[in-house]
Amino acid sequence: MTGGARPVGLVSVVIPARNAEATIATQLEALRGQTYPDPWEVIVVENGSSDGTRALLRSWQRRMPRLRVALSGAPGVNRARNLGCHHADGEFVLLCDADDVAAPGWVAGLVDALRTSPAAGGALERRLLNGPLALAARPPKKAPALLDTFGFLPYPAGANCGFHKAVWTRLGGFDESYRGGGDDTEFFWRAQLAGYRLAFAPHAVVHYRHRGDTRAIVRQAYGYGRSHPKLYRDFARAGMPSSPLTGAAGAWWRLLLHAPDLLGPTDRRAALLAQLALRAGRVTGSARHRRCYL
Repeated sequence: MTGGARPVGLVSVVIPARNAEATIATQLEALRGQTYPDPWEVIVVENGSSDGTRALLRSWQRRMPRLRVALSGAPGVNRARNLGCHHADGEFVLLCDADDVAAPGWVAGLVDALRTSPAAGGALERRLLNGPLALAARPPKKAPALLDTFGFLPYPAGANCGFHKAVWTRLGGFDESYRGGGDDTEFFWRAQLAGYRLAFAPHAVVHYRHRGDTRAIVRQAYGYGRSHPKLYRDFARAGMPSSPLTGAAGAWWRLLLHAPDLLGPTDRRAALLAQLALRAGRVTGSARHRRCYL
């Protein structure tokens, strides 16, 4: 605790988990090694897994007494987050993912930020858990910071963020209609528009795992792109800028120029296919939500 900071009650960590048998033990082990000295709990929401996630979590409950498991009746990351927040007893709620690894000071870093701000996001370290293919498709930023993809309001990734539970309650939770992208962005934009300050916690580090094969990378990029027109539909009146047609045309032209990469090395092919999928997702999303955001 920093000097003069107000005391904090219980802190809750919420983890959505769907088919996470291969990775969640590493995340739980990382959480067991946190340096934060005060009371906190972990709530894993088993989100409709078809692998051995549920059985693995039962075994971990015997090793980690502060771990609770909630069962979601249907998949959806925001559905899982809402269920976890509903069960959370903490004053602060922190979110991370089942396939990442929280650095030892993660809980302490977010809690320090939340002592003075109602919402916060931490830093994503992208190299430790990812190979050349994943890094080519989603290159790391030069310096850690909150995300600012749309030239509107900053936002943290749902894999590394936190908020006062009272904020979640007053906002009515996460919007469960967002699936495959925009799910965390929408919540933190809505929070800021409601007057809640968002802080960046540079010492709250999560080692972030990207999709590891081309098909999964493309599927995720398409989902992200499809969500962008929906965000524009919901936030244009609040000031989210449009996507100029000249910019979209330039992006498609650059993709055309790089078409030979489809026959090149695997990492370059994955990077090109990810951008193609993102743009295709925007076209699909624009038609679906009747908002042109290309």
